[in-house]
Amino acid sequence: MGKRQDNRDEKRKLIVDSARRLMQARATSDFSMRTLADVAGVSSATPYSLFGSKQAVIAAVMDTDFDNFTSALSAKPVIGLDIFFHMVDITVELFAANPGYYKKGALAIQAASDKALASHFGLPRHGLLRDFVRDAIQRGDINHRINADSFALTLGHQFYGWIQAWANGDIKLDDLSNRAKYGMSMALAAAATADVRDALMVQLLNFQDALPEAGAMAAIQTTAAMTTSANKKTTTNLSNNNSVKEALG
Repeated sequence: MGKRQDNRDEKRKLIVDSARRLMQARATSDFSMRTLADVAGVSSATPYSLFGSKQAVIAAVMDTDFDNFTSALSAKPVIGLDIFFHMVDITVELFAANPGYYKKGALAIQAASDKALASHFGLPRHGLLRDFVRDAIQRGDINHRINADSFALTLGHQFYGWIQAWANGDIKLDDLSNRAKYGMSMALAAAATADVRDALMVQLLNFQDALPEAGAMAAIQTTAAMTTSANKKTTTNLSNNNSVKEALG
């Protein structure tokens, strides 16, 4: 019985890995179970007998990705509210290692007509964020009147919104990181207790300085300051010239 179960587990892993490779190679998750069986080197009936449907195979791929994410997240302990920013860092690291796969995955989830599959992706990720919020409330970092579910939904939607913008090619990966952290720090600052708010504001302003429009605004302010200074010099020179004329006149 043990050997038979080990064999089933090995075949399940083989099929999930093969499905992941197919999703990496194609623009979508639109592959047939027969193609999957061929790539995995198993009979055409095996994926059905082990998973039942292609949706279940894709769900298993999502589970593997989530396990990889949580393993990477827990590999480096962080303190306090930094866990939210660490989550962004780990996401960006995974995306950088395999951008094509994760872009296709994000777009596939966005376009998914299968609500059950979309929920299978979203629910564990929401649960992880909710647990982080609950931990922060228990530590006294977030106000105890904040609803953990509602706040986790807010953080998740703004984060995944920037992921979709990256997947659509609207922003680069570095910009995804900065904007997601900036958005999270804004929300966290509003919900934070007085004990941690000042330190959080320092982080927020650092994230803000990294945004491209912050650099553009600094350039505009510098130009405005230079223009003001030049105007003052011109006014001073005109005033001096008038004084000289009056003295000579």
